[in-house]
Amino acid sequence: MLKLLWNSRSIRLTPIRQPTNFKWMLLKCTLPILMVIFFLSGCVSMRANQEKAALLQANGQSLYENQNFSLALKEFLAAEANDPDSASIQNSLGLTYFMKERYQTSIKHFEKAVELDPKFTDARNNLGRTYTEVGRFHDAEKMLTIVINDLTYPAQERAYINMGLNYFNQKKYEQAKDNFAKSIDTQPDNCFANTYYGRSYFELKNYSASVTALDKAIEFCQKLLIDEPHYFSALSYYRLGEKQKSITRFEEVIKLYPNGKYADKSKGMLNIIKR
Repeated sequence: MLKLLWNSRSIRLTPIRQPTNFKWMLLKCTLPILMVIFFLSGCVSMRANQEKAALLQANGQSLYENQNFSLALKEFLAAEANDPDSASIQNSLGLTYFMKERYQTSIKHFEKAVELDPKFTDARNNLGRTYTEVGRFHDAEKMLTIVINDLTYPAQERAYINMGLNYFNQKKYEQAKDNFAKSIDTQPDNCFANTYYGRSYFELKNYSASVTALDKAIEFCQKLLIDEPHYFSALSYYRLGEKQKSITRFEEVIKLYPNGKYADKSKGMLNIIKR
């Protein structure tokens, strides 16, 4: 454009072309200013979207903690629409889909969270747990090893639980037991770790050790209304031949957790024992 303006003919017509040149110079000065304005307005708009997304995510988190997963999901999806590149929102979506047992969708969001933020160790931990759920044990072990090796991760007990569960689901009970023990070392009153530590001993047919571990787990799980250690403690006593203690535990399951996962199984075991 500039070369076309400054040819031999335009030199002879310089007095006539000056207004146009003035407009061009004015435009050259104005364009950078406009670009800055557009850039700043874009930044303001992006910041507003991120703030809205953060508010929606906070609402979703509150609903999630109250186990209202459907409404939580709605809030998290709205948050994602406003800030699709937020690793934290992707992690929240992954957790919610996990609770709704949509494991493949959960994996997709956890993987995106890790892609957006490779240092997001909590998302890696959740991803490893979900890999285990769908039987991708090698991928789970690889991911959880990264988590365990991150010494800055503040929830190491969860990483060891997830690694233990990965081994437990493969029936590698000795390795599972060792990882649950490491979790307990970090957080002694963890219900889940103590329960599966005892269950690992049960699967290894060390019923004396399983009774000790499961009776301890009952202390931590009862306030959370989790009946699993009660039930497997009862089974352990039964396998040890301690009939009365077994009956007592099964009756406690029915009394304390009438709508629990193991209530009907406990009734069935009582019918067998009392025949």
